[in-house]
Amino acid sequence: MKEPLDVINFYFSLVQSFSTDPAAYATVLHPEVEQIEYPSLLHRTIQRRSFTDIIDNIRIGRELLRDPSFDVQKTHIGADGIIMIEGLWQATTVSDAAALLRGQRLASQLCLIFEFKDGKIYRQRRYPCFNQF
Repeated sequence: MKEPLDVINFYFSLVQSFSTDPAAYATVLHPEVEQIEYPSLLHRTIQRRSFTDIIDNIRIGRELLRDPSFDVQKTHIGADGIIMIEGLWQATTVSDAAALLRGQRLASQLCLIFEFKDGKIYRQRRYPCFNQF
């Protein structure tokens, strides 16, 4: 699984299954990974996540959401090896939380930018654009 798109697809499968197995993530995430999520309706400030923080965030998602899906709409591989993916993410809330209501379907257009080091995801930038909720 050395091809960058294979790494990303395996990462997506882990996230969509709400896996929190650090060993599985270690196969695709560099130990020094940094995920940056830019402000959206969900988070008003920039979120920076380390390897552990990424897994903790997925654990939180597993408690709040069900039936996640990510429909990749466009993929672009830059000459520098950076991969940009655009798609539609959706999930259903399982309970009321802040402005979210149980059973509500959340949707967000996402632009994801991946950088690699040693064959693993080293940097990920997330630009979410949530539909109103």
